[in-house]
Amino acid sequence: MRRTLPVLLTGLILMNSSQAGNGIHTPEAGSAERRQVLDAVRAPLEKKLGQDVRFDVEQMKVGDGWGFLYARMQDADGGRIDYAKTPLADAAKEGYASPVYVALLQRAGGHWELRAEAIGPTDLAWADWSSKYGAPQALFEGD
Repeated sequence: MRRTLPVLLTGLILMNSSQAGNGIHTPEAGSAERRQVLDAVRAPLEKKLGQDVRFDVEQMKVGDGWGFLYARMQDADGGRIDYAKTPLADAAKEGYASPVYVALLQRAGGHWELRAEAIGPTDLAWADWSSKYGAPQALFEGD
C-alpha cells in the first residue's frame, strides 16, 4: 500500500495538470464570457419556443475555441418552461420533453456560433458531439 499511494497521487496530479493545461474552464457567474455563451444560444432558442427563456446553468465549460452548456430552461419568472405552444407540445404531454437545454458552441470570428443543441432531451443527445464535431472531450466531463 505504501508503494501504491505515491504512484496513485502522482497519477492524479498529472491528470489534473493535463486538464488544467488544455484551457478548458468554467466561466465565472456574471462574467462577460459566460454572458456571451448564454446570449449566443438564448435568441435562437427563444425564437424556436416562442417565449422568453432564462437558464439555470448546471454545467458550462469553454476552452480551445469550444463551449458546452447544460442548463435547465425556465420561463421569465423562473418557473418551469411551458411547452404547450411549442413544437415540443405533444412530446411534453407524453413525458418526452425535459426542462433541459444542452448546446455545443464554437468560437469563430470573435463570436460564438451554435453547432448543436438538444431542447428538452430525455437521453444523452450530446454523447457523440465530441467525435461528430471535433470538440474536446473534456468539455463534456463533469467537474
